[in-house]
Amino acid sequence: MVKKVFGKKILSCRRKPVSIFIVFLIVLFCSAKFVDARYLISADKALKKIFKEADSFDLKEIILSEDQIVDIEQKARVIFKDTHLKNIHFYIAKSSGQNIGLVFEDTVMGKWGPIHYLVGVNLRGSVVQIIILDYDEIRGKPIAKRRFLKQYKNKSSQDPVKLRQDIDGVSGATISSRSLTNGIRKLLFVFAEIDLL
Repeated sequence: MVKKVFGKKILSCRRKPVSIFIVFLIVLFCSAKFVDARYLISADKALKKIFKEADSFDLKEIILSEDQIVDIEQKARVIFKDTHLKNIHFYIAKSSGQNIGLVFEDTVMGKWGPIHYLVGVNLRGSVVQIIILDYDEIRGKPIAKRRFLKQYKNKSSQDPVKLRQDIDGVSGATISSRSLTNGIRKLLFVFAEIDLL
């Protein structure tokens, strides 16, 4: 409805709340449509995929000391402050009572949200497999794809494990690719520098 106030035509305020509500619904719908929050697999199922021959997984946690953090930051070329936790969670994979490997559980921040993942490492410190457990991403869907993750297989702290060197990032998800790569490199140095087994 149009009213005249001081000789100028203006729209009535009665329709504005409805218009604002419609715009709000459109924004809400579009946001929900493009944010892809996915729960892919439980940690228990993923552990058995990484080490099929394991008959048990012992959950452990260590808290890195300040000296250990400084050492790993220098060697892995990562900064812990605000991006990496000093609490390291891992599972020791066992078969018939013998250690056969270790699986780290970690979370890094992608561009749009957290990426929660497991990294399986054999006794020599090389990556066996990486599995994404869940993530919140808009364009980072390929971050969980096997084609991207298989690049890390057999990598160790002796390798660069660096985006654009020996790891190709996901097109359109460079920040998430870099965060995941840095997290994996950090964990490989944690394994190499600290006696976890």
